[in-house]
Amino acid sequence: MADVNELGDIKTLITDSSPADLKALLDQLSADEIKDVLGRLDSSDFPGLLEKVDGSVLERVAQGIGHPSELKQFLELSGGDDAVINAFVSKAGTDVMLDRVFALMGDHFLAEKVGGDSGTVEWHITTPDGEKVYHLTIENGQAEGAGGPAANARTTLTMAGPDLLRLCAGTLDGITAFMHSKIKLSGDMLFGAKLPQAFDTAA
Repeated sequence: MADVNELGDIKTLITDSSPADLKALLDQLSADEIKDVLGRLDSSDFPGLLEKVDGSVLERVAQGIGHPSELKQFLELSGGDDAVINAFVSKAGTDVMLDRVFALMGDHFLAEKVGGDSGTVEWHITTPDGEKVYHLTIENGQAEGAGGPAANARTTLTMAGPDLLRLCAGTLDGITAFMHSKIKLSGDMLFGAKLPQAFDTAA
């Protein structure tokens, strides 16, 4: 494992290794160790890694995201480029990534931000694999996300995949996103307007 403990060696490995050799190396690491490796790279290194790394490696990383700060790390690594973010999500598995994001929403929900309100929110997310639909049920001070449409949505939010990740990582302000039409809202407007601020994204 010594070869992956120095930044220079990591860059060299990405440049010089074949996809098969890179996969063999990364398969020896845990998801946390791979995240540590990625954290030592610059945003300029990330596209090259995405081209070579096996999707199963990125899937493990996506499944291991446990906090908005870790999601923020990947967004920073992308350099804020939507195309790079979409490439990462697609290769890691769009459903895998969205499942983690909506699980994070439930884990980091701030009930006080919705003032004891309840209801189900349907999310329409634009991704490289087409539109994905999820819903978030808010009830009794808790929130739970799941794939698929809501049986009875109180509010519907529509946004691009990269903006959803930014929102959940705390790098996109919800109010600003509404004002610039990055988030489109239908249904109960007052309830929907509370949602982007209802998640704890602090490191």
